[in-house]
Amino acid sequence: MNLMKKIILAAVLSAFCITLFAQPDGINRLYYEYKGEEGVVALRIPGFVMKLAGSIADLEGPERDLLRSLKSVTVLTIEENHLYPGVNFTEEVDLSNMRGGYKLLLEVHDGDEDVLIAAREKNGKIRDLIVVVGGNDNVLVHVKGRMESDLLENLSQVAGIDELRFTADI
Repeated sequence: MNLMKKIILAAVLSAFCITLFAQPDGINRLYYEYKGEEGVVALRIPGFVMKLAGSIADLEGPERDLLRSLKSVTVLTIEENHLYPGVNFTEEVDLSNMRGGYKLLLEVHDGDEDVLIAAREKNGKIRDLIVVVGGNDNVLVHVKGRMESDLLENLSQVAGIDELRFTADI
């Protein structure tokens, strides 16, 4: 019986490690490095909360469908930039060395602002969407789920987020 417990524990640990390696370098490290620090907002919303919000909120079809398709949302932002001079999230998260099928959808460097958007697709659905902003403003958003790329494109028109239209290219 003791051997069986060890085998099950090894299988669970292996599955957890595989999911960690599928993410781009630095996402979890960055989150845990700044989480709880002064002037930083760190937020993780599990999927069941998103599904619940999609069920009870008064939303239009596309917004409701998007909420129901999400597994988790992670947001990290520095609200008080003067406390963290020289920090640039795009330099700390290495999206250029992506593993696990991530594709870089958008890369913008404009003055003191950098924006990177990457996604991972499987079976015609976006499994992970990562938005990293660095420079004067530092924001990390990591959305996991099974989102239709055309749903995100349509939502970009509703929400006014022009960069989401690039998800249709996946």
